Amino acid sequence: MSKLQQLMESRMSAMKMERKRLVEQWSPYVNSVEKFMAKQGKEMTEMDKMNVARCLENALLEGGIKSRSKIFETTDQSAISFLGIQLPVIAALLPSLVLNKIAVTQALDRRTGSVFYLDVKYNQAKGSVSAADTMIAAKTGHNRTLGGRRYASVRIENETLSATSTQAQSGTLAYFPVIAGTLIVTDGVETFTANGSGVLVSDASGGVNGTINLATGAWAVTFATTPAGTIYGDYKYNYETMTGAGAVPEVDISVVQETITAEDFPLAAKFTLGAAIDLEKAHGLNLEDELVKYLGGEVKFTMDHMGIDLLNDAASLAGAATSPGTYTATPGANQEWIWKKYQFLDFVEKANVNILSKTFRGICNFMVVGNDAARVIRQLDPHFKPAAGLDSLTPTGPYELGSLDGRLVIHDPLLDADRILFGYKGDNYLMAGFLFAPYIPLLTTPTLVTADLKAQKGFLASAGYKVVNNGMYTYGTFSI
Repeated sequence: MSKLQQLMESRMSAMKMERKRLVEQWSPYVNSVEKFMAKQGKEMTEMDKMNVARCLENALLEGGIKSRSKIFETTDQSAISFLGIQLPVIAALLPSLVLNKIAVTQALDRRTGSVFYLDVKYNQAKGSVSAADTMIAAKTGHNRTLGGRRYASVRIENETLSATSTQAQSGTLAYFPVIAGTLIVTDGVETFTANGSGVLVSDASGGVNGTINLATGAWAVTFATTPAGTIYGDYKYNYETMTGAGAVPEVDISVVQETITAEDFPLAAKFTLGAAIDLEKAHGLNLEDELVKYLGGEVKFTMDHMGIDLLNDAASLAGAATSPGTYTATPGANQEWIWKKYQFLDFVEKANVNILSKTFRGICNFMVVGNDAARVIRQLDPHFKPAAGLDSLTPTGPYELGSLDGRLVIHDPLLDADRILFGYKGDNYLMAGFLFAPYIPLLTTPTLVTADLKAQKGFLASAGYKVVNNGMYTYGTFSI
């Protein structure tokens, strides 16, 4: 193992240990969030735990002395409740955010950091593929050509053999030895096909047969008429006996990074001490605690909707997947309403294949719907499965409605009523369509009371957003 490789593995090991250390240090909070999510029938991934721990660490460093911040006040860290006043969002924010369900989350360890995308390029020319062409990349998807699709095979597709306009043509194939009976040479008009014995048989009337040396790849043909254009060859080669570099096609893998900067979500609340006293007397409620709960929730709502708005815009911009169009819910003549509703399933599948056709690696695995589509989706039993606790939910913004044929459905009452956003959430940040990079989920300031007996309290969250690939999103409209 080279010293450079040893150094790289040492750095990677150190990064993993640092993440593990953070999770262990913040385990009382992380465990509390995990228990809360388990009650909802949901599991936290290791990435969720690392993101929560990282953001708690950020809040500690940004907020200063922990005893002066409401977010760290608790008498029993193992029993932190999301619905309580101590942590309305701070630790449980990431798993509870709608955005965390539809975007790949990568917590920042500083206000300005980097996000990473995977970029795979072909290392060598092979058939129609040129060296340094993109094989698959986070921003562009997969190579669409036939040669690209067969790069990882012994087949050579559309190798350019000659661009001259003379009838007699000859040359040497790029890959050899050639497997007998596989070579095809053509200009698009006349085609020569190998017969397995070193002869290239012309399909032209009165055409002259050519030759192929299987061991060296040397070929020669004479066209019946002047070639109509560039001459191409398709064939198979034996990579096990090929000499020199390039016998096995190679790819270059690189991780491309771009800068992302967290933006702040500040909010200040002002109240009189008289109002706080009256509320506690009348209802036994601490106004300051209620502010942390409700205004913290407002910050959560704002962060959620920022991401949804960006995704909604991406679905309409250049590079997005083709829109499935408009679904019309009005039944046709003599059509029963129930069957018209179920036609919506085909509309969703159309959006699904449009995303797949655009990216060759993403499918529609979530939807964000307005009021019109939400109404119909809830009636599509047994295809629709409501989310746990849906009947007791009091939504104040986007929320998880359930799943439709396994696809997550988010109902956003603030989305245009006739709008439907279709998208793909990648399985990791290297291949994501959209990145949500939280820095501080929520930070509250100590309450400040001025001489006129008025109090004020500040709230701050911070997170970065970045659309990586518009092609992973599209939209449709719902007509009723």
